[in-house]
Amino acid sequence: MSENDNHGTENLESKERRSFMKKGALAAGALALGLGSAGTATAQDNEMLVYTYAYHPNVPFRVENTLEQSTVVRLLARPGGGDVPEISQPDDYSGWVVRYDLGGQDASITTIVFSRGASLSSGDRRRLAGDASIFSSGLNLLSTNLQGGGGGNGSGNNTTTQGNGGNNSSA
Repeated sequence: MSENDNHGTENLESKERRSFMKKGALAAGALALGLGSAGTATAQDNEMLVYTYAYHPNVPFRVENTLEQSTVVRLLARPGGGDVPEISQPDDYSGWVVRYDLGGQDASITTIVFSRGASLSSGDRRRLAGDASIFSSGLNLLSTNLQGGGGGNGSGNNTTTQGNGGNNSSA
């Protein structure tokens, strides 16, 4: 092998290492940001928790059903049991089954969202905000804000989550 071939291999390994280090630094920063904001964001009445793989910002969804409290508690615990540090009282949370409307016939995604302060009822149409942060890496949850009506079908349900109008009720 020539000296140039060996130098090319070292250069490739160096680039891969830099790329790995950058990704690690970004992930650590995102985790720190998420954990740092968890304390202040939980005081907001419109904070929603959603699984990272089910986060579709600014896409309208319809509330299909409210989850039983025992199901919410189980879903907000580590797989196999045990609490995560971000959620000291999982029974303070409510959960809902929601269906994102992707615009076509039979084009929807069903998932679960959680909140401590929001109040949603079956049939409510809302959206999740376009910005989110990591809430719990152990549960793979993001924190974002709930926004008013999801548009489409003229639902007109642009109420807030603080119970001042619309068809909000306690879950």
